[in-house]
Amino acid sequence: MSEMTATQKQHLRELADRAHAKQLTLELTKLYDKFRKWKDNEITPWDLNEILRQYHNDTANELYQTYILVSDPREAVAKAIVNNILNIADVNEDCRPFLEGIIAFYRE
Repeated sequence: MSEMTATQKQHLRELADRAHAKQLTLELTKLYDKFRKWKDNEITPWDLNEILRQYHNDTANELYQTYILVSDPREAVAKAIVNNILNIADVNEDCRPFLEGIIAFYRE
């Protein structure tokens, strides 16, 4: 397989950014609901604090590793497709061959 062009790399970086924003929004919406429950006295401040600690240690860390630490956007885009954050139809036809093996790996 040939190397990706600058245009293809840019397209995949943009998709990775879109996936990051979408997944971050989903996770922050869950946190927003927890804040609402705390505000409505459905959970204690200690419960909320534990939820925030878990979010920081687990979810935020995973998102950081997936979207920020990874220098190759193919990895992030493939994970986003496997996790239904993005659809393969979002990927330009000429970029799909660069993702096929990575997607197959994450689906196993």
